[in-house]
Amino acid sequence: MKKVKDHLNEQKYWDIFTIREDANLFDAAALMNKNKIGALMISENGSEDHLSKSSVVGILTERDLVYALSGGPKTLESKTVKDVMTRKLIFTCPDTSNSEAKKLMLENQIRHLPVFSGEHLVGIISMRDVFKA
Repeated sequence: MKKVKDHLNEQKYWDIFTIREDANLFDAAALMNKNKIGALMISENGSEDHLSKSSVVGILTERDLVYALSGGPKTLESKTVKDVMTRKLIFTCPDTSNSEAKKLMLENQIRHLPVFSGEHLVGIISMRDVFKA
């Protein structure tokens, strides 16, 4: 049976993209667009080194950006990543089965699932990963 770690091994890109919680939304959107990704991990210090459960404070997804856009251009300019990011982080571990990961994503209505090995963030899988298996 396929596991989350198998999806991580199949990924083309190993980078986990992060941004500081005080960054503006335009910088976040530009980073997502440049790297063709749908989510950014939000760290309290903006560092990609040694991301852990204690340093990751949320996730910013395409859905969060659309929510921010709905307030209009004036509110968009005044908001930061911290204002619109998802704080409740749903995550899994490398040994989670594909079916368990799929269930977790469906139950929580999320499309991106961070993967922690112990305390360390080791990757992110997407709904595309779990449904193509």
